[in-house]
Amino acid sequence: MSRRSGFTIIEVMVALLVSGIVLLGARNLLEATADQARRIIGASTAADRDANAERLLRSIVGRVEVGTAPGTEFAGEPEIATFSSWCDVPGGWLERCAVTLAVVRDSVASALVLRTSLGDTIRVRERFRVGAIRYLDSPSAGGSWIRVWGAGITAPIAIGVILDRDTLIVRIGERG
Repeated sequence: MSRRSGFTIIEVMVALLVSGIVLLGARNLLEATADQARRIIGASTAADRDANAERLLRSIVGRVEVGTAPGTEFAGEPEIATFSSWCDVPGGWLERCAVTLAVVRDSVASALVLRTSLGDTIRVRERFRVGAIRYLDSPSAGGSWIRVWGAGITAPIAIGVILDRDTLIVRIGERG
């Protein structure tokens, strides 16, 4: 009897089955890696958006203009502040703009929204349950924070935005 060299059909089928299992596992591993990469990119994008919104808020509040022109009064309530500032425009210069900073509530969640008269609406922070705005009147002895700032030709030293258990303190102009 002559001996044939080669593989039997059972050996080929076992090799194909093992190869298929290895390829399926590799595919699942690559899909999981791609999903994780998408989640990381999404989280990074959200972090960049939040940081840029906060940077814009600090910039606009830092350039508050009070009492130099009609309509430049600073006024503040527990959930809304209105004032005049200098806003960046696409041309690369600054223009005077009216600004509203407000805690807005809807059926889904609350948001801290910055609106300018130039048409910009920025959601600075989102998805919090409790939100309020406070105004720093005096920094001495730990600071004197008040709930309402009457419309006038002066501005507080800083704005404190309380969101759940976090407080964002934004200084106002050269005073803060």
